[in-house]
Amino acid sequence: MTGPAGDRLPPFQILANASGLLTPEEMDGLIAEHASLQDKGLLGAGGVDPKIRRSRVALLKPDERHGWLYRRIWEGAGDMNRACFNVEVDSIGAVQIACYHADDEGHYDWHLDFSNLAPRRKISISVQLSDPADYEGGDLEFSLGDGFYKGEAARGTVIAFPSFVLHRVTPVTRGVRWSLVAWITGPRWR
Repeated sequence: MTGPAGDRLPPFQILANASGLLTPEEMDGLIAEHASLQDKGLLGAGGVDPKIRRSRVALLKPDERHGWLYRRIWEGAGDMNRACFNVEVDSIGAVQIACYHADDEGHYDWHLDFSNLAPRRKISISVQLSDPADYEGGDLEFSLGDGFYKGEAARGTVIAFPSFVLHRVTPVTRGVRWSLVAWITGPRWR
C-alpha cells in the first residue's frame, strides 16, 4: 500500500501512550477489577481449543461502570480511522480484557477478527495494559503479504488495524501479559 507521494503506508496505526487513551492508574484499575472475573477465551465459533488459544478474558459491558471507556475508545478510534483507514464505522462491537499467563502457555495463534461470524468488524484495536518488563513472549504479530510485523509493546500503546489482517499473540514464556481489545463495527464490507 502506498500513499500519494509513493511513501509506504503502515499496515496498522500505532499511537504511543502520549495519545492519552488510558492513564496508568486506569490501566491498573481495569486489571485489578477484572483479574478474578476471567473466563476462558473462546474461538470465533464459540469453542475452546488450547492449541489455538489459551487466554482468559472478561467482556466489559457499555454500562454505567464502563461507559467512559467505550466513549474514550470510540473517540480514539475515530481519530485513528480518519488518519489511516477511512472506512465507514458506526459503533463499538465489544470491549474485552485479555490475560495471557506463562503458567498456561498463554497465546492466540494466527486468526482474523473479521469473518462470516463477525461480518461487521472493520477495525480491531489492541491496548497494551502490561509493562513489557513484566513478561516475555506475548508479542502481537501481524502477517502481511511482504512479511511479519511485531506490534509495539510499550505500556499504554494503542494499535489499530483492519479486522481482516491475520495476527497472533505468541506464547508468553514468563509472567503475565494484559491487553484490552475492542472492535469497531460498521456496515458490511462491499
